[in-house]
Amino acid sequence: MAVADTALQQSMRSLLHPRRIALVGATPKAGFAQVIQMMLDSGGYDGEVLPVNPRYDEILGRRCYPSLEAIPGHVDLAIVVVPARATMDVLEQCAAKGVGAISMIASGFGEKADDPESVGRQHAIRDFARRTGIRVAGPNCLGNISVPNQMTAFSGPFDKPLPRGPLGVVFQSGLLSYSVVAPLIDRQIGFTYVVTSGNEADLDATDYMRYFIEDDETRVIGAFIEQFRDPRKLLEVAELAAERRKPSVVLKIGRSEGGRRSALAHTGSLVGADDAADAVMRQHGIIRVDSIDELNETLAIFHTDRLPQGDGLATTFMSGGAAGLISDLSQGLGLRHPELAPQTTARLTEIIPAYGTVGNPLDMTGQIWIVPGGMERVFRALAEDPNVDIIVYGRAYPALLDVHPASAEFPANLPAEFPDKIFLIMGLANGRLREQEFAAQPVVEAVSAIGGIPFLQGAENSLRAIRSLIRYAEFQRQRAASGPIERGPGPLAARARELVRAAGGRPLVERQAKALLALYDIPVTREYLVTSTDGAVEAARAIGYPVVLKIESPDLPHKTEAGGVLLGLDSDEAIRVGFGQIKANARRFKPDAQIDGVLVQQLASPGRELILGMTQDPDFGPVVAVGLGGVFVETLRDVALGVPPLRARDARELLTRLRAYRVLEGSGARGAGPADLDALAGIITRFSQLCLDLRDEVAEIDINPLVVYEQGGGVLVVDALIVPKS
Repeated sequence: MAVADTALQQSMRSLLHPRRIALVGATPKAGFAQVIQMMLDSGGYDGEVLPVNPRYDEILGRRCYPSLEAIPGHVDLAIVVVPARATMDVLEQCAAKGVGAISMIASGFGEKADDPESVGRQHAIRDFARRTGIRVAGPNCLGNISVPNQMTAFSGPFDKPLPRGPLGVVFQSGLLSYSVVAPLIDRQIGFTYVVTSGNEADLDATDYMRYFIEDDETRVIGAFIEQFRDPRKLLEVAELAAERRKPSVVLKIGRSEGGRRSALAHTGSLVGADDAADAVMRQHGIIRVDSIDELNETLAIFHTDRLPQGDGLATTFMSGGAAGLISDLSQGLGLRHPELAPQTTARLTEIIPAYGTVGNPLDMTGQIWIVPGGMERVFRALAEDPNVDIIVYGRAYPALLDVHPASAEFPANLPAEFPDKIFLIMGLANGRLREQEFAAQPVVEAVSAIGGIPFLQGAENSLRAIRSLIRYAEFQRQRAASGPIERGPGPLAARARELVRAAGGRPLVERQAKALLALYDIPVTREYLVTSTDGAVEAARAIGYPVVLKIESPDLPHKTEAGGVLLGLDSDEAIRVGFGQIKANARRFKPDAQIDGVLVQQLASPGRELILGMTQDPDFGPVVAVGLGGVFVETLRDVALGVPPLRARDARELLTRLRAYRVLEGSGARGAGPADLDALAGIITRFSQLCLDLRDEVAEIDINPLVVYEQGGGVLVVDALIVPKS
């Protein structure tokens, strides 16, 4: 169970719930400081605002103090709006005054990476916070909004105070806060806190996320992230959010290919700079989105007070074209429209006009309006269908909904009557939330949410939000079933480290790597190392023909490129010829290579070939990769990533994300049955513990190929490479 950080909570109270605010650098002139003071004055803040500037006696009707020291009594929050060169002097004044927290609006710090002076100032802020214990927001931020405290200490104006609601959001980009907050308040969606974290010299996004999670009023957390500064804190926050069942929705940039690096093992070249963060978020229940519009719809849908019990989606429209569009989009997103139960189909056939389409998605036609009680009967039938978990009423565009019984458009009592179902209203397009859908129908009782969930906007992003809701519900179910996970080293760690260190810092040759894998009960081929032709013949007879010959050299990690592999040798004579040939090939390829001998190896039976590997992410440590193996590993890049430790359910989930998964389950390979997925998941689980045990010893691991046989046939490691850390 995550432990509350009381010191952080106290600092956040000073930052977001101050009773006395000093505005250092206040001015009557147009600019950030003036806007902040005006917003505090006009937004209903009932604490004290204390302008500080030695040039003025009064600013905007408030007494102005020449310095922080001149303010009588305690100061909870100092908002600093002064030039960068003057900030350190102001910070020292804050320390002398004993302020509770500091919000720095000024720029000219770490955002200018090519300016040593600017970077130095940011480091000085960090050092100040550590030395004094006074937490600092920013610099280079737009400020913060605390709706419960009626505090809009923000350097960009909103035309009215924000509505109060369950959303707490943090942005590493101040501008993007407008892109989320402004559209959502237009839709009558409310907030607890809006934070812009700026350069994060001290407080970072995960600190704010943690405070939101521990805040009783905040139920949904949103974030725009450029970079997680402290991966350890991210894991703690993710665990706390999962424990409190508070969804965290993150728009993180950085998916580009520019972060890919060259590596000795294949796995390293398959894992991009952003891939590890993506794996961590997915594995720990953080919902990652790809656009601002998707972020907005996902924040909206998680207003729900319940989670779906399954993935059965039913959608209803008054248009066959709309139903067809949703069917296509849903298929592309992997959403499931189940077949309706026979009794549901029979009931709907009695209600829907003959030229409608009874199915899922459902085309009710526009004539449903003239069917007595038609709308309520349709939605009730869907709600009572055992195959359906989520019911969507699709409309042409965003508009308020009339829930007055006389309107008969949508029965508002259904969410309370069916607590095991999710009801959603969705506009096919984005845009302004209109007062009513049809001008000819006067609205009596207009609402913008059903069951506490705001109406969704835009077909594709709404469906993406629904998919995230389904996945989060499944994550919570699996988490409850699995219990806590051990993250420390296992009982084999000490022996595993000895085997790695015995290689003297050089890559472990295939035989050594397989010995280490076998320690973790990962099946490997039978093989012998020999140094003579007669020894090779004797080993081949012991294994049984046909066999494989492989050169063994720590200087030749990729043996095939050196001509160091011969397959399918089926006689003593072939072994004698091959033994000399393989050594000659290696000498030609790298004359100074250390040749330790030749490996005589069992020829593995054909099966489905995968790659299983590990690489080290600079932030998150070991990352496990599994994907389509053999010669296609670099070409198709069909890989899925996980961060150790991985449980069996995590391993199975990795496999389902592969494009080749249909091949593994037997539906994509003609004449092939399902692969032994249980054995494969067990191997991935044990391999992930190996990676965790060797996180400080090993840079990269490749198992390629890993041959997976049909159900009951198990898994076999054919080749492996382990590269120690330098």
